[in-house]
Order: sequence, then structure tokens, then C-alpha cells
Amino acid sequence: MYVDGRIGLRKALGNSRDGRLALWQVLARLIDQGSRLSAVRLAQSHFACDLLGLESFNEDHLYENLAWLSEHQQEIELKLFKSRYKNAKPQLFLYDVTSSYLEGTQNVLGAFGYNRDKKKGKMQLVVGLLTAPDGIPVAVRVFEGNTNESIRWETVEVYAAGKMHAFEVKALSPDLTAKSPF
Repeated sequence: MYVDGRIGLRKALGNSRDGRLALWQVLARLIDQGSRLSAVRLAQSHFACDLLGLESFNEDHLYENLAWLSEHQQEIELKLFKSRYKNAKPQLFLYDVTSSYLEGTQNVLGAFGYNRDKKKGKMQLVVGLLTAPDGIPVAVRVFEGNTNESIRWETVEVYAAGKMHAFEVKALSPDLTAKSPF
């Protein structure tokens, strides 16, 4: 399996039930862009439990697994980063920001803010993506929809410098370029 062996995803996620459920969520997303319920049905029709050594699971287990992923996100990102770059860490990181509007109102991070989608009256989330120079993602963060640009930028700077030993981080969004990173 490419995502399992070549990029070290299984090793980064670990062999616990939560790690294997997370691996299934990645595989299910690659196979079919559906809901958690569709991922359960997909697992049943593709023998995922047998292949991954899992007991049967339902969509509630997958939603609970998202909380586990959130709690372990930084650890997983760092393991994948170290697996890919070993001792040849990039000297430059690139960062960009986008937003995504929400149809509902029950999202803890949803807020009114600068809406890049031009959707008036819609709450949104803001997503920041940190990549290596080759464009490979190394970290992603979701912020409240009304988070100030400079706060998000400072979060990325601290993360890249402290965790990934970056010497330079370049912002790709025009509204971030005014602030020199280091």
C-alpha cells in the first residue's frame, strides 16, 4: 500500500485501534469522498476490518476517532515529516491561508470574518497549510473564522521554527507578505 509503506502513514498513526481506524479513514477518503457512514459501508464491502485487523465499527467510532486524530495531530505530522526528510530538513517552508464557509451554525470554530468566498451571512473556518518547498504538506491548522491574520502567522512561525527547525517561512497569501517571517 503506497500510503502505508512509502510515506510511513501506518507507522506514524501507530498500531492501536485508533491508529488503524484513522488509517481506514484515510483509505476510505481516497477510495470514495463520502460520509463517515459511507466509510463504514465501504469497509464492510472491502473487508477493511480483516485487512487492518479491526473489530467491526460504526460511524460513531469514526467520529470518535476524529477526536483522537485531533489530539495526536502534531505528533503524527512530526512523524511523517521525519520519515520523509530524515536529516535533510528543508530550509524553507511555504504557508498559505484559505477559508471555507459553513452552512450550519453548530461548529465550534465557525465565526463571521473576512470571507474569501464572498458568501455574505455565512460563518466560516480558516485553514492554514504549511508545505515544504516541493509543495508537500507538512502541517495544517484550522482556526476560528474570525482569527486575525497575524495571530495565525505567528502560530505558523513558532511551529515551523520550533518543531521543524525552519530557517525561513514564506507566506503565499498577499495579505501576509507584509510581515517578514524571521
